[in-house]
Amino acid sequence: MALFALGDLHLGRDMSLFGPEWDHHEHRIVEEWKKAVRPQDTVYLLGDLSWAMRLEEALPHLQLLKSLPGRKRILKGNHDYWWQTERKMRAAILDADFDLLKPEVVEGLAICGTRGWLVPGHPLFNPETDERVYRRETLRLERALQELARIRQGTEPIIVMLHFPPALTGEPSAFVDLMREYGVQRCYYAHLHGQDRLRALEGNHWGMEFHLVSGDHLAFRPAQLN
Repeated sequence: MALFALGDLHLGRDMSLFGPEWDHHEHRIVEEWKKAVRPQDTVYLLGDLSWAMRLEEALPHLQLLKSLPGRKRILKGNHDYWWQTERKMRAAILDADFDLLKPEVVEGLAICGTRGWLVPGHPLFNPETDERVYRRETLRLERALQELARIRQGTEPIIVMLHFPPALTGEPSAFVDLMREYGVQRCYYAHLHGQDRLRALEGNHWGMEFHLVSGDHLAFRPAQLN
């Protein structure tokens, strides 16, 4: 079974202002997905799935993703305004093959994740409004890593999935500190588009590998993890 990661599908919105790579992007998502993913595979979807404002409006987009090959595990992005409580989402759309991303060991990899947030040092980071959310998301990642440590056998490589970049290039964050503490080997994230991709944290930093998997960055082809 192959594992894949992909973020920022932005279903339901004209994304052409971010460049020609977004032309007919919904069709291209389906096309590239079917080329890469088989029914027995798993795809981790790292947020910003739909531009809908309400869950019922997002259901056609989520049903489309659900209809594609493979098992799906989803994270919340900053534009997933339709996101509701797990109870409401489970009643509407979630099941064993389309579910929230929770700590799990699969195909020899130990995987967990959370949304993340803007990190201190980012030009848009406002301590008055962002510090609290940043700390809350740090705690969520810590809880996820603690649960992963409980179920992990001790040898599986640890992978963290986020929506937001976990740090700025050259500037570690609380997310990075946690990942180093728990021995994370790889981190996959999304959120960055267009020219913002030029400042993406990729490659080896602080002893970990970082990978940007935004849809437009990958030409909408899910990135294989194993």
